[in-house]
Amino acid sequence: MNFKDSTAQAHELTLNMFGILDEVQKMATMEHKAHSYDEARIFLKKLINKPLINRSGIEATLSNKSIDKILSGKAINKSFDKEAHFLAVANLEKLFFYAIEPYKFEKNLSKNNEHLKAIRRLYAPMVFNDKIVPVKFTVKEMESKIAGARIYSIEAINANLSKKIGDTLRISP
Repeated sequence: MNFKDSTAQAHELTLNMFGILDEVQKMATMEHKAHSYDEARIFLKKLINKPLINRSGIEATLSNKSIDKILSGKAINKSFDKEAHFLAVANLEKLFFYAIEPYKFEKNLSKNNEHLKAIRRLYAPMVFNDKIVPVKFTVKEMESKIAGARIYSIEAINANLSKKIGDTLRISP
């Protein structure tokens, strides 16, 4: 069975999938900065077990285990740029709120799916170095309502969404 690569699919995203241009520019402008592991961790610690709900009604939480995974060297290296990763982490709450789920993905049968109801991949726009890049969230939804859904990972992807609409995009500092 073939599984679609959710990172590769981020390159198919367009800004209009998130809303009209003015709205997307506002949602993609980040409010917080983090330049290190320690700075990023401070933002995540405030979100432990806080229900995060996006505008589509998808709810998820962060656990200490999730935070450790999101800030692991492997996760940081998966993002195309360390600074982009820390910026996305510092703004996780805002990014998750605006994240969309444009594609459905099946569970990977070669991995442990015990107690796993679904894997969701959500994407949000983020301004980084004068372009808008997608940030991908992986959310694991468990069968147990008590376990709920957890944000499992976050990844800044090297795809310039702003180029797809030409020179009309103006990113405010």
